Amino acid sequence: MTRPFAEIVIACHDEARPLERAVASLLQDADIRDRVRVTVVAHGIDPAPLAGRLANIDGDVRVVGFTDGIRSAAGPFNHGLELVEGEYCGVMGSDDFLEPGVMSRWIAHVERERPDAAIAQIRLQSQTVMPNPLVRLGRRRKLDAAKDRLFYRTAPLGLLRTARLRELGLRMVEGVRVGEDFDFGIRLWAHAGRVDFLAGMGSYVIGEDAGERTTGAMLTMAERFAPIDRLFDDGVFSSLNAAHRQALVVKLIRVSIVGTAQAVAEQAPSDDDVRTIADLLRRLLAEAPRALRPFNRQDRRVLDGLLDEPTSRRMVADVRRSRQSGRLERWLTPDLVHSFARESTLRRYMLYFCRRDRGSNA
Repeated sequence: MTRPFAEIVIACHDEARPLERAVASLLQDADIRDRVRVTVVAHGIDPAPLAGRLANIDGDVRVVGFTDGIRSAAGPFNHGLELVEGEYCGVMGSDDFLEPGVMSRWIAHVERERPDAAIAQIRLQSQTVMPNPLVRLGRRRKLDAAKDRLFYRTAPLGLLRTARLRELGLRMVEGVRVGEDFDFGIRLWAHAGRVDFLAGMGSYVIGEDAGERTTGAMLTMAERFAPIDRLFDDGVFSSLNAAHRQALVVKLIRVSIVGTAQAVAEQAPSDDDVRTIADLLRRLLAEAPRALRPFNRQDRRVLDGLLDEPTSRRMVADVRRSRQSGRLERWLTPDLVHSFARESTLRRYMLYFCRRDRGSNA
C-alpha cells in the first residue's frame, strides 16, 4: 500500500468496544478508501484478536501494541500519531464513528483548501449536531480562536496537517485521568495557522452505546481543575495574544467555574472545595481582568459571591437564587453595555436563532 493521504489513529483499551464500527466508518467511502489508513493502537491488550476482528474490512488497517500501564488514551494516541505517515492525520475514540460520506467530503475539502486544521462537525449518537464551535454566521474558513469561539471545542477531532502538528510539538498529556487533550486543543486552535470548520459535511458521532467511557468516573475538585492548572504551569496563557487569552479565560470561567459551582451546590461542598473554586477564579482573572464583563446577571451572582465570600453556605445560596432568575437576568449583563459582547448570553442566543433560521449548518 502506498503512503496514505490521511491517517486516523484509534486507541482501544477494551476488546468489548465496537471497534469494527469505528474502523469501517473511516473506510466506507469507496472513492477515497485507497487514500486512508487506520492505525489501531491496542492499549495494554493483545493486538492479535483486534487484528483478527478487523481482517475482513476492506482498506488499509494496521494494529499495533502499546503498553504504559496508565488508564488514559493519551499514551496510545501519542504513540499512534508518532507512527503517522499521512499528510493529514486525526484521532478517533473506539466508541465513535463517522456518518457515511464524511471522510470523502473531509478529504476533498482539505485537499482543495489545504488548511492546517479542519474541525469536525460532531453530534452525540442520540442527538442532533452540537452547536460548538459557535462560529460567526457564514464563516467556515480561516477561523479565529477568539472571534469564532474555538476554545469551546477542546477535542481535536477532524483532520490535522501532520507536519504542522509536529512543528508545534503537540502531544496529549500522559498520566492524567482527564483532560489529556486540553492543552493540545488550545494550542492547536491558537497557533496552527489556518483553521477551517467542516460544517455541513456530515458528523463525527460520539458513541453512547458502548458502556462506560474512560472519563466517566467521579472526580475530586483537584482532578476537575488539574487540566487548567497545567495551562498555567506549561505557559499556555503567556503564549496567547490578548484576545485569545481573554476568550480562553471567559470559556474556562463559564464552563469550569460556573459549571462546577452549579454541579456541586446540592452536594454540600466543603468550604475548602469552595475556596479552591474561588482561588482558581481569581487566578484566571489575573490573566484576563475584564473577563467577567460578558457574563449575565444570573452567573455574576455566583461569580461575585465566590470573590466576595468563598464559603459553602454563600455559594450554595447564590446558586439556588440564580436558578430562579428571570429572562432579563439570564440575558443581560449587570452594566448593560456588554450585553451584546461576543461572549454574552444574549449574543449567543441570537446566533442560535440565526443559525436555526438559516439551517443548522449556517
